[in-house]
Amino acid sequence: MVSIVLFIFYQFGLLGELLLVFSTQMLSGREFAMLHGASKEMSIHLLILVSFISDIGAMLVGLPIFVLFHKELKQFPLMAPFMNFSEIITSNKSGVMHKFGLVGLFIICFIPFQMTGGLATACFAKLLGFSVREIIPVIASASLIASMFWAVTADTVMQYLEPVQHYIPYFIVLVVASILIYNFVHYRNR
Repeated sequence: MVSIVLFIFYQFGLLGELLLVFSTQMLSGREFAMLHGASKEMSIHLLILVSFISDIGAMLVGLPIFVLFHKELKQFPLMAPFMNFSEIITSNKSGVMHKFGLVGLFIICFIPFQMTGGLATACFAKLLGFSVREIIPVIASASLIASMFWAVTADTVMQYLEPVQHYIPYFIVLVVASILIYNFVHYRNR
């Protein structure tokens, strides 16, 4: 399935755009990926499509790995912070996901913060006991709506920032690096 999607994007000459948004979205989140894509003058439709495919692809590949290798991932140094964080989040009985169920999952997937994309929300939902049949439609709809919202927002922002538009990818790289360094230092000290 992944090879078919990659082949289609390659045939239309859009593989670079797919990889640009996918990598930015995986490292820093949808909102930065949309700004990055919009700064490269990608169309709103392409931003929505690529963001949605990135979320769904990451969820369909990552969720089975998360479920099958949960204990092994907790022992892997790079994954241990996420695994511990996901268990802490899902153990909070007053959290959004516990209070609102599937609507809470939609909200978590939609909001623009790190660790709230399709894969992370699907992992949280699985830890909470939701079935995959419940998880996939909620994540897909939240991802699509969030992608539309952030693509339009990023395009609007780029219209106002047109004079400095070419510097935005450098700013995004700086922000992503800062987030990664902060997370590494913050979770290492816990």
